[in-house]
Amino acid sequence: MGYYLLHRPGTVAGDPPDPSETKIEGLRAQLEAGDAAERRQALRQLIALRAEDVLARCLGSVQPEVVRLASNGLWECWLNDAGAPARQRLEEGIEAMNLGDLEAASGIFERLSVEYPHWAEAINKQATVLYLQGEPQQSIEWCRQVVALKPDHFGAWNGMAICAIQIEDWPLALHAVEESLRLQPHSPTNRQLLRLVQTRLPQA
Repeated sequence: MGYYLLHRPGTVAGDPPDPSETKIEGLRAQLEAGDAAERRQALRQLIALRAEDVLARCLGSVQPEVVRLASNGLWECWLNDAGAPARQRLEEGIEAMNLGDLEAASGIFERLSVEYPHWAEAINKQATVLYLQGEPQQSIEWCRQVVALKPDHFGAWNGMAICAIQIEDWPLALHAVEESLRLQPHSPTNRQLLRLVQTRLPQA
C-alpha cells in the first residue's frame, strides 16, 4: 500500500488530507515532472522537510535525473541528521578517507558513532572504511546497524551486498541485492549484482 493511502491514527476515511502531506505530495510530483529549476526547488524543500520516505519512493523512477536528485536528497538528509557541527566532523573524516588516511578516518567515524549512536551516516562511513581496509565481515556488521536505523539506505544495502559477495555468503548477498533493487529497481549495477549472485546460489 502506498504511503499516502495509509490512515494515520485518529483519522478516518474521508477526512480532508493533512496540509503537510498534500504539500509533500505536490513537491514529489514537481520533482518528477517539473523542469530543471522546479525540480531543484522541490528537492531543496523535500530535504528541508526531511521527507525521506518520499525521496526513497522517487528512487524507483524510470527517469535517471529524478533518481539522481532523489539520491542526492537522501544523502543530504542522512548527512545532516546529527546537526551542522557533527556533519563538519564527518566531512573531515570523509576527506581523510578520500586522501587514503583510513586510520584517521576510522577514528573520526567511530567516535561519531559512539557520540551519536542513532546517526546512521556516521555508522555507514565506518562500514565504508572497513570495506576499504579489507574487512568485509566487519563492514557487514556495521551495514546491518545502518539499515536497522534507515531501512531505505541504499548505500548500506549495496555495500552489504558487495561485502557478502566477497566472503561468498550468497544468501546474504541475495537478500542485500534484493533490498537494493527494492529501492533502485532500474539500477544496472544492482541488476548485474543480482545476476552474479543467482549464478552462485546453486553452488552454495
